[in-house]
Amino acid sequence: MTVFEIIDTFKFYGLDVLALAAVTTVFVQILKVTLLKNCQKKIITFLPFLTGGALYAGYSALVNLSLRYVLDNYVIVLEHSFSVGALSTLIYVWYEQFVRDKKYRGATESVIETLIQGYVPDEETEEIAAMIAHTVATDVTGDGAKKTAEILSLHSTQEITQSDVKMLARLIIETLAHISTT
Repeated sequence: MTVFEIIDTFKFYGLDVLALAAVTTVFVQILKVTLLKNCQKKIITFLPFLTGGALYAGYSALVNLSLRYVLDNYVIVLEHSFSVGALSTLIYVWYEQFVRDKKYRGATESVIETLIQGYVPDEETEEIAAMIAHTVATDVTGDGAKKTAEILSLHSTQEITQSDVKMLARLIIETLAHISTT
């Protein structure tokens, strides 16, 4: 079996689109973590479609040994490019929903995470928010703000003053109290 017969088999069963979608998914995730980590989410939404389109156009040109093929059959290339982008997005959603080990995060942890961003290292924000939420939830002494300030002092990234840490801890406690009463 020649390489072109194998490629024709892939094209017949649509495995070329599936393989390119998997490559697109991985490539987009790498871009999101590296070059585009500060990019707006709205722009990243279209990234699988743009990347998938570029990959499929390159693949079509390579398989047919002609860039002219891509230009002459642009409708077919666009249809398959859209399929690659859509399938890439679907693969990512499946991964997020069923494969990735993601702990359940409640509203409390999400609020705390938002409040402590910039005060703790980005890679530890989720962990520290969970730690603070657990500390506040299990506090029976009423010293939630004090315990929260201790956690923040241990994990702060910047040289922030103790009064800033205490104010942030009080803000967290007050915000959580407001959430639980509404």
